Amino acid sequence: MAFIYCPNCKKNLSLIVNRRIDCKHCGFVFYFSPALTNGAIIENKKGEILLVKRKFPPKKGFWDVAGGFVDYNENFEQSLIREVKEELGVEMTDLKYFASGEDRYLYKGVNYHTICVFFTGKIDGEKFVPADDISDYKFFPKDKIPYSRLAFKNLIKAIKDYQAQ
Repeated sequence: MAFIYCPNCKKNLSLIVNRRIDCKHCGFVFYFSPALTNGAIIENKKGEILLVKRKFPPKKGFWDVAGGFVDYNENFEQSLIREVKEELGVEMTDLKYFASGEDRYLYKGVNYHTICVFFTGKIDGEKFVPADDISDYKFFPKDKIPYSRLAFKNLIKAIKDYQAQ
């Protein structure tokens, strides 16, 4: 991100260090923190993994798991339940932490640093009502995961680690 002016005193910034902005004029300090995200690794009764196709950038047309950003006043579990409901129209239950990973999310010219927490869990049925940000969904057999078409590197690692357990 490119900041020119201090958000506190509005004077020109002269010092941006690694992960923070220090304003020499007023002493304001702003720390850059990663954006928090979540992802659901969901299997059907055949042991296939559910992937959703991204309808919009970044990574439009690539496969992903259901999930998204954590909103203010939510924890990871609450945000994942909300995201799965919004994206697929189903309730997710029996959430269990699986893994976390860091990544980058290039959106409108800003390369956000993200931390994703992946959970496993159950859903009621396999008939979904995809949201407007999903163009398709499919259960993939574990030996047919389209790794070259997965949206994010932390997702690739999470699915490979999931299969290795």
